Amino acid sequence: MKTKILIILALLTVLTSCDKKIGRCDLTEAQKQVIPYELGQTVSFIDDAGKTVDFTVTENELRWCQFTIDGRLGDSYVEYREKHAVLKSESNNLVIDLRIAAIGGLSEKKNEVLTGYVNSWFWITINSYGRFQLIVDPEGVFSNAGSSPLYFHDSFEINEKVYFDVIEKNTYDDTNAPLQIFYNKTYGILQVKKEGENILMLKD
Repeated sequence: MKTKILIILALLTVLTSCDKKIGRCDLTEAQKQVIPYELGQTVSFIDDAGKTVDFTVTENELRWCQFTIDGRLGDSYVEYREKHAVLKSESNNLVIDLRIAAIGGLSEKKNEVLTGYVNSWFWITINSYGRFQLIVDPEGVFSNAGSSPLYFHDSFEINEKVYFDVIEKNTYDDTNAPLQIFYNKTYGILQVKKEGENILMLKD
């Protein structure tokens, strides 16, 4: 009887301690460069009232996170790299959160272990307004996520300055009002519009 109990306890120990890393997905250098902001940097925008709003980069972190794989014994997981930056403005309580994570393939194929470099999800969230979501491939090329349109501009003029390699992403806020963001990998956010009107525009 004691032998059976010991065997059962041993099996339980094995089953409850089988948490294991079964893969690792990293960001490529090109994907990391999608977020150009540096810690402590000040970025100035013009708001909807025509006033200058200064944002400070309060966070800029590169870290490893875990993604649990469903349908497997125990808590098997894949490690994935994430880059996270936060811009805050004290004058109007706006927060811009940018996050790129190497889980593009993982989130779509939860039971398939992927390793190495994969498509990465890229989110830009602006409190009180909404979230823009894209996919970035290992070469740093943007593609669409979801049904909202994504457009590419070789050059685009904003605030009387011409920017190159600009993406335009369209989405909707919680009230179904249309939102637009203009972005490139050199400057980051160039402009955000709601219903065609400026919310934030990069100040030269």
